[in-house]
Amino acid sequence: MELTHLLLFALTFAVAVALPGPNSAFTIGQALKYGRFGFIWAPLGFMSATMIHALLVLSGLALFLQQHIEVFQAIKWFGVLYLVYLAFKAFRHQPSRAEALPPALSKSKMYLSALAVSLTNPKAMLAGMALFPLFLQPNVAFYPQVFFLTVTAMTISFSIYFSYGLLASFFSHRVGRSTWVHKLLGTAYLGAAVGIARHQS
Repeated sequence: MELTHLLLFALTFAVAVALPGPNSAFTIGQALKYGRFGFIWAPLGFMSATMIHALLVLSGLALFLQQHIEVFQAIKWFGVLYLVYLAFKAFRHQPSRAEALPPALSKSKMYLSALAVSLTNPKAMLAGMALFPLFLQPNVAFYPQVFFLTVTAMTISFSIYFSYGLLASFFSHRVGRSTWVHKLLGTAYLGAAVGIARHQS
């Protein structure tokens, strides 16, 4: 696979991922709550979801979801309900006076939550369906292309969402001891849910 072709894919994919959406909202919410580097399991979850999206698209399974729109819709609304549930929990949080910092979310729970948000986000799946096939070259061996495109997409996904979180984490020390952090987190979850619900799949 030619380097210039791979760089063109990287640029195109980066522009698509960098646009604000449910994934970035989730990452920002985690960074505001858990501070610098405490949110890192969110971008790791999104990176893993990018790998799954790539393999789904490149293996042809995405075509099944496209042809069976009811399955696609069910996945989307599961993600919406999950985010609304997380928002509900964040808004209802009542920290005690002795609580100095927000309770830590387990690494596995943050990772799996990010994975669920991305896998139920139609924008992420549709972006993969549009971009990955576009950059496959018929005169080049298939599996090496799959490897390089997938690894490139995963690297970009992690880098962009980590950057979102890192920028947000600079403000976490101002809200980390306040109940406002939970309201901000709930708002981020609701924003992500609305983003998924409004997306026309």
